[in-house]
Amino acid sequence: MPTMRSALAALAVFGALLPAGCAPSPPTAPAGGAAPGPRAAAPSGANAVTVTLRVAVPASTPPSDVVHVAGDFQGWNPGSAAHALVRQPDGRWQIALPFEPGQAIQFKFTRGAWAKVEKGPIGEEIANRALVVPAGGGAFDFTVATWADLGTVVGTVEVFTHAPFLGGRTVRVYLPPGYAAGAARYPVLYMHDGQNLFDIRTSFAGEWRVDETCEQLIAAGEIAPLIVVGVDNGGASRVAEYTPWPADGYGGGGGDAYLDALRLVLKPEIDRRYRTLTGPNHTWMAGSSLGGLISVYAGYRHPETWGRVAALSPSYWWDDRHVIAWAAAAGRQFLARFYHDMGTAEGGSPDLNGNGVNDDVDDLRAMRDVALAQGFTPDGDLRHVEAAGGQHHESAWAARLPGALRFLVGTSTTAGVP
Repeated sequence: MPTMRSALAALAVFGALLPAGCAPSPPTAPAGGAAPGPRAAAPSGANAVTVTLRVAVPASTPPSDVVHVAGDFQGWNPGSAAHALVRQPDGRWQIALPFEPGQAIQFKFTRGAWAKVEKGPIGEEIANRALVVPAGGGAFDFTVATWADLGTVVGTVEVFTHAPFLGGRTVRVYLPPGYAAGAARYPVLYMHDGQNLFDIRTSFAGEWRVDETCEQLIAAGEIAPLIVVGVDNGGASRVAEYTPWPADGYGGGGGDAYLDALRLVLKPEIDRRYRTLTGPNHTWMAGSSLGGLISVYAGYRHPETWGRVAALSPSYWWDDRHVIAWAAAAGRQFLARFYHDMGTAEGGSPDLNGNGVNDDVDDLRAMRDVALAQGFTPDGDLRHVEAAGGQHHESAWAARLPGALRFLVGTSTTAGVP
């Protein structure tokens, strides 16, 4: 591996990057308690037209809260009584305001404070909404994806700690629809960076929407119901836990101890607490970046435990691409399904060997070739995805997760490869 393949290599070691498009929008809330910004000129009255703003809000919106609109036309006041919307019989909120034809306005919806401003689908910052007022005014519809102060958990996600497991590390468990009412047992997918999987409030830079995605795919019959176990990363210990070997300049190398904790301490506790299918046919692992690296390593190192793995943007570059040569020497072992992917625009698309291909994609192809030589078949038990324009962050992984789950999980929970 080159000493520094890209800025991504260093940043990915310490956690997910800020999702593209998630840079803060133009300032809305007055900074540091300063006076509100300049207010756009009020309509003269004679030429004013009426603009009606209608907005649908998430089901999680507290029924006692009131939706407001804050914008450059009223000094960006998030709780102005004059700009409170009225709830309609269909559940949407509405306000009619006068503007000059051709007036350009910017605005956002709040629940009365900047701490309760609207956010994007995975909790990310969004740009100010913008509208140029038509000559005749009109009605305009909007949808709030999430609120800054509300969690984004969908379905059932239980959170617990187990003292013997990594000093009481937080574990987050998604249970499929119908779990509480039935007696069925389910396959289990273990995932890393648990903080980023289910809830924007606990995430570093956006969430994977694992709960939403599972609920949708299960309801559509596109995947079988499953349990997802999200294991929080250890912060400062993340690099050590997610790497099988140390790398010059980065440290690491505690992956075996981490996997031992998962398989010997956490897995028995999960199997005790929940109705699980316990064998390797039904025990799987997935992660991204270094979490993808340790997932692939786990599938080769402990085939008696993990029978399917998914690695999104795996850090195959770690320790001079050690895992690629190691997997070739280890042999296929049991692995029944192997998914991996890489965005073509990760890390600024470094191409140090000058072959016209992102170096990270080169590594992905090298691991694919190892798997093919071991008897994996393309789109049979191996799925290799090069995501055009894909980047290295939670929103990119959230977008690729449905495809990964469709392949990894499938629609059957019977033993072996469906």
